[in-house]
Amino acid sequence: MSDTHEYATPLASKRCAVYTRVSVDDGNDGEIGSTDVQFMACHELIASQRGQGWQACDRLYEDKGVSGSHLERPGLQKLLADVYDRRVDVVVVHRLDRLTHHLGDLQKLMELFEQHGVALVSVTQSLDTTDLHGRLALNLLTSFAQFERELIGERSREKRAATRRQGVWYGNASPLGYNLVRQRLVVDPKEAEVVRGIFKDFVDQDAVTVLIKDLADRSIKTKRWKTQAGQARGGRPFDRNALYKVLNNRVYIGEVFYDDAWHTGDHEAIVPAELWAKVHALMKSRARRTGVSNTPTPDSAFMLKGLIVDASGRAMSPCLSSAYKNQHYTYYVSQSDIAVGAGTSGVPRIATRKIHAAVWAYLREGLRDPQPWFDALPPALTSHPSFDRQVMAGRLRQVEAAIDKLFPANQTALLRQLVEQVVVDKKHITVRLSAKGIFELLLELLDESYLRQVKKRWADIANESGA
Repeated sequence: MSDTHEYATPLASKRCAVYTRVSVDDGNDGEIGSTDVQFMACHELIASQRGQGWQACDRLYEDKGVSGSHLERPGLQKLLADVYDRRVDVVVVHRLDRLTHHLGDLQKLMELFEQHGVALVSVTQSLDTTDLHGRLALNLLTSFAQFERELIGERSREKRAATRRQGVWYGNASPLGYNLVRQRLVVDPKEAEVVRGIFKDFVDQDAVTVLIKDLADRSIKTKRWKTQAGQARGGRPFDRNALYKVLNNRVYIGEVFYDDAWHTGDHEAIVPAELWAKVHALMKSRARRTGVSNTPTPDSAFMLKGLIVDASGRAMSPCLSSAYKNQHYTYYVSQSDIAVGAGTSGVPRIATRKIHAAVWAYLREGLRDPQPWFDALPPALTSHPSFDRQVMAGRLRQVEAAIDKLFPANQTALLRQLVEQVVVDKKHITVRLSAKGIFELLLELLDESYLRQVKKRWADIANESGA
């Protein structure tokens, strides 16, 4: 008599990562609850699926006090790094809006998850993207959620406009020169005199920097106010930005803004219309005198816009010079120099031609010899069978050889993909590379169709040159 034994095949374990987020870091995010509540609900779901091989990861992925309107969140980026490294099989969230608010971002995340074999599960919405129906339901729910948020935003704007029409001030902070009394603007005589003095001195002074220094010498500062949480705001020395904010505020001539336009309000004006007109005529003449152009410049003229900072970390802004022999010159200037006065930052303005050439030289050196770049990438990519260092190095050298043949817009896109930040001090320029950008470029180069497109582009350029 023979015995028959049946052996069940053990289920493959699934590593489950729990992601939690709250928009306000106060332990309470309205109907969603705190990150602790989300965390417990997600882990209860994982425990209920233990028979299916689900196991919770021991790493914490959470963001507190961060909006879901973008993907640049520390906790989420930590999760995505582990997805890239294939440490995660299932991502569990309490609700989809904890992951992202936008359908476009969700689609990007889903593409990434699918590439790495990761499923997405929502506790409260009973969604599992391991099947086709789950993915369809996911897109539908996200579309409706985005529609709902846009509808709420529209209603909020309508409410603010309605309150402004009735003379009610919306918000906690009133402009310098006014106080809030029962949510209406009431003139503060002492502050109103300061505001009128700023307008008069702007007319009398030849330079804005002189006016800013005079305000600092007299200890005149911006409006002090408190948030609903009782935190103090304002009360800072005037800089150029704060000064022009006062000079351009039409509240001072008795107007309020709603329905995308300025309208007559029911509060008292504190700046005479004649003085307002004189100040703004002077502002226009000074703008013409400094050669500031209203014509937009192409992105390629300022490739490093938003990426370049001075040694103190303050942004360096694009600047177009006055016309000389019908030609404008482009520079990057520290925000400190713009806001307070020339020389404040200690960093001279730098010509875009010079800084762009230096950054490109650094990038091209890396493209010709990318081994240091490879060493800084996740091992999950560089150790993959499809990743051949010699082949990839050859492809990057092909990219370097093609840079001069690219259109300016394509050159700009490539530079901004590879560069995370450029820091300028008195003597040095430091280029910080984007590991994510390098990673994305390598993924593109792994696609043979991408290379075919590049080669075709080179052939077309060669034909055009020959013609």
